[in-house]
Amino acid sequence: MTREHIGRRNFIRTTGAAATIATIAGCSGGGGGGGGGGGESTPPGDDVEPADSIQYIGENTPPTQALRSITDRFTEQTGIEVEYTLSPLLNYTETLASDLTSEAGNYDALYVDPYNIGAPYFTDLEPLNGYIEDNDYDYEDHVEIHRVACSEYEGDGTIRGLPYDCPTILLAYRGDVFDEYGDQATSDLGFEAEPNPDMTWSQYMEVARWINENVPDDMVEYGTGHMAKQHQSLANEFEMIQWSFGGTQLEGFDGKDPILPDDISAGFTDDASIAAAEFYQELVSDVAHPGSTTWDWAGVAEAFAGGNIAMVPEWHEFNGLFADPEASDVADSVRWTLAPKGPAENRNVQAHYGGSSIGINRHISPEKKKAAWMFLEWATSEEIQTELLKQAGGTPTRQSVYDRSEVKEASQMSTSESPMPNVVPPILEGWKLDNIGQRPHHPDWLQLEEVIYSEGSAMVSGDSSAEETMQACADRFSNIL
Repeated sequence: MTREHIGRRNFIRTTGAAATIATIAGCSGGGGGGGGGGGESTPPGDDVEPADSIQYIGENTPPTQALRSITDRFTEQTGIEVEYTLSPLLNYTETLASDLTSEAGNYDALYVDPYNIGAPYFTDLEPLNGYIEDNDYDYEDHVEIHRVACSEYEGDGTIRGLPYDCPTILLAYRGDVFDEYGDQATSDLGFEAEPNPDMTWSQYMEVARWINENVPDDMVEYGTGHMAKQHQSLANEFEMIQWSFGGTQLEGFDGKDPILPDDISAGFTDDASIAAAEFYQELVSDVAHPGSTTWDWAGVAEAFAGGNIAMVPEWHEFNGLFADPEASDVADSVRWTLAPKGPAENRNVQAHYGGSSIGINRHISPEKKKAAWMFLEWATSEEIQTELLKQAGGTPTRQSVYDRSEVKEASQMSTSESPMPNVVPPILEGWKLDNIGQRPHHPDWLQLEEVIYSEGSAMVSGDSSAEETMQACADRFSNIL
């Protein structure tokens, strides 16, 4: 992976391709003296004074919005000002990739999406092992999946980021719909209709059809909705279903261990992947709300919050929107559970992990690195993570937060009574390694994922069959690999 990464960076530099990446806006200089790749780094010593300001760049997510709202506490404690540059995922990716490729050092503290930034640019991220040791930082307190998925890329224990946020696809649904119609649906269908961890994807589709046909439109328009726009969201949703059916995007990769072997080849043409594609095409095209092919993760979240759909696979961080009575028509009735089971007998994937870490730009001064570390340490502390949980701005990555008595008690309360999100119990189940699925740490995964959602969009729009789509994905993956 390292050889591929360096080759890609050299290509960008020698061809001038970096100039085509979106222009960096709102940045001030601050780089200098970071050094190149490699896995060793010595933290700034006690004789280095931290810079009085840092630049943070990240995706504009609910947890980061909540963090920004309380960053004045960090400034009061340390005297360090933090300026935020936040944008949607792909915009942030382009901006930060340009900065890392050029070694400009315009940003100090970095939101590190493991697939778009971590895998292709991990050698541009400061190794944090020395910082962790020198500051007695409790890295092991972070839940295992967060450390595996977000922080380590080489397989040698080098830590390139601290687990920070943890968006995970679960299943959100309208409790009021099932309180009123669930018994009748259960009687008609012959199985428990209210979503639960034992529900299968085929049962999910049956329940969605039943709602379409039996629940009045003035209560809910459709049984299900999906993030099936030609966008990364479609790829994420399909990946989870593909893994749960027993299929794969890359031969030898099962959606569990993100570090790939040296020799990989395209998947998609196995029977399980084709079956998953046939199922997804029918679910989105024939059963789901017709707006699904125009919605990304934000669009389907707004539709669910507006009361238009009864069930939705969604990143759990949107619970902040769903539970907000000022923004959501269903705030008092939202419930969460694991995503449905697939037919794969030897692989269970009922949640899709998409979390990220925060790291330090390797190409900045020691003073900036020291200030950035102080910010990372503060932002991922137990105290601040608990505060963000209370604000419903995100769910923590630290086990110690979930072990707090106040969190345990709140997780047992009803949605209207609890001071914390009711997504906590199912998210802890989803993060168990037996239940979670995650994408591989491949340096070209952003490009590979574009193949999935461009071909998948044609499939759900009816322009290609499931088998044709899987073959097209395999062919295009092979060309890239």
